[in-house]
Amino acid sequence: MVARLAVVVPVFNEPSIGRTLEGLYRQQHRDGVSVYVVDNGSTDGTRARIAAFLAGRDGFPLTVLEEPVKGTGAASDTGFRRAIADGFDLVARTDGDSVPRPDWTGRILAGFAGRPGTALLGGRSVPLDDAHRRAGDALVIPAAFLVLRTALAAGHLDRSYLRLVAGHNLATRAAAYERVGGFPRTSIAELDEDVEYALRVARALGRSAVRIDRGLVVATSMRRIRAYGPARAAVHQLLPGLRGRLGRDTDIR
Repeated sequence: MVARLAVVVPVFNEPSIGRTLEGLYRQQHRDGVSVYVVDNGSTDGTRARIAAFLAGRDGFPLTVLEEPVKGTGAASDTGFRRAIADGFDLVARTDGDSVPRPDWTGRILAGFAGRPGTALLGGRSVPLDDAHRRAGDALVIPAAFLVLRTALAAGHLDRSYLRLVAGHNLATRAAAYERVGGFPRTSIAELDEDVEYALRVARALGRSAVRIDRGLVVATSMRRIRAYGPARAAVHQLLPGLRGRLGRDTDIR
């Protein structure tokens, strides 16, 4: 029996959510795939954009949920648990400012098929071609992930950090999600929910349960990094004691 896949998209004030949804709508493999968009308190017309996207696309299996508790962790957890309650075996996540490549859902299904030991699947991130892209971003993203994984693994003396995956490009088995407790229901100022979830899986099920497929590609906007600032983003990741103390004028949830 082919596993059923749900895709969860946490959103907060997403001017380009239509582009994300179009990317999911145009997936080469859509049979048995449903989308759950979780609105985390948008105030800018994101819901209207979602409705406009759905107009004329009858039959596209998209459910809109609400999560009032601030945080991509809380919003993602709400979506994942709803999808699991609806009977999905696999649940993936991307973000409202990201666009998966057309083979994304098919590659996720293939990535779990015949691999019962794989509990969490991550991929490769590339910069989205939008107004926030700058020259060199194609090199910045992989370098940042390498530095982050290596620095955290060394700093914590824990090789589980080498298996980190990005929240905008991951998929997991429903059974694993429930077993390890899922995403922490936190805001970014408290904890990076994608980092924490990958650690939970690696520690509970073994590092080999987390697999990285570099052919699983999602283009993601640099808008939040540009708004937050690369230096503050680095401090936020590598010096967690300063989380919530770094001044910023943008809400990245």
